Amino acid sequence: MSILLPLQVVNGRLLQAKEDKMAIDAFLELLLTTACGSCVCDPQFGFIFNNLRFEIFNEKEGVIYNSKVTKDNLNLYDKKVSGTSKSINTFAIELKKAIERYEKRIFNVAVTMAYVKSEKRIHINIEGTIVETKEAYRYTSSLNIWN
Repeated sequence: MSILLPLQVVNGRLLQAKEDKMAIDAFLELLLTTACGSCVCDPQFGFIFNNLRFEIFNEKEGVIYNSKVTKDNLNLYDKKVSGTSKSINTFAIELKKAIERYEKRIFNVAVTMAYVKSEKRIHINIEGTIVETKEAYRYTSSLNIWN
């Protein structure tokens, strides 16, 4: 059994998930909604896309404009919002790398991100295999666009 995140204490004990999928889902939601640099003990934890919420999103080209050029973020603004983790020039590959680094309960991770202009939302699909049971794993979520 896996401990649920965020941590919950019930009757003096940490609450555990009834199934691995539930715990993995909760952890992926935490990873998706955390901006990199906001966790003091591990500044790399999170999804880099959340660090760009104050930037300008170009809906036609599917990219984020860089309002302040520094040598650290030049490659970040070349990435497409929509795409799969099979392409190296997308935010999906960044999310896949974060999942592979922090969520060891799944493997063979594949990520798809699709921007839906009419909803102003990015739909995220994560697929993989649960290590312990070898069952197929699927997680879907969405992020609202800030424009």
